[in-house]
Amino acid sequence: MTAITSLGGIPAHPLFAHVPVVLIPLGAAGAVVMCWPKVRAAIGWWVVGLVAVAGVFCQLTISAGQSLEEYVRESRLLEDHTEIGESIRPWVLLMFLALLGVMIVDRLVARRPESAATWRKVGLGLTVASLLLSAMASFTIYRIGHSGAKATWDETTRQIEGGRRIGEGGEDGEHGEGREGIRPLAPPPAPSSAG
Repeated sequence: MTAITSLGGIPAHPLFAHVPVVLIPLGAAGAVVMCWPKVRAAIGWWVVGLVAVAGVFCQLTISAGQSLEEYVRESRLLEDHTEIGESIRPWVLLMFLALLGVMIVDRLVARRPESAATWRKVGLGLTVASLLLSAMASFTIYRIGHSGAKATWDETTRQIEGGRRIGEGGEDGEHGEGREGIRPLAPPPAPSSAG
């Protein structure tokens, strides 16, 4: 499979990543409100669709990230992000299947009233599973996003915490290399007093 590596000159990985970061927790919230039959009837298939789209974008994000790895400096933070990132696949797939199962059972209960009691028990089990899997998928996507942000911004965060700005250099002179023309912003001019 060929990965999409960039869109409009921007690496595709961070662009794609925002889709599951939004849709997985939204799908989890949908799984919660699907506990009420009237709401489930109104939005259930939309929630299943959202999670399916999130799953597709998880794969696109992982593929674009694997391509991007060739262009970034290796670090322990990047390795952690990659490892955690690939762990989202089973959670999103199982979340999707549980929610799909809830919707199928809901239709079976409506169409086969003679066996509704049995199907309701199956539906209850699938609902509980969908809630647990939604929580795990949401937690995993949070961990992925946090590790990705940390891998991307760790050096900048250390500079901020150390009170250094671009161009000021660090203790060992490595910060600011290759950025000689960038200087800290000057303070705004003092207001003049007219009088």
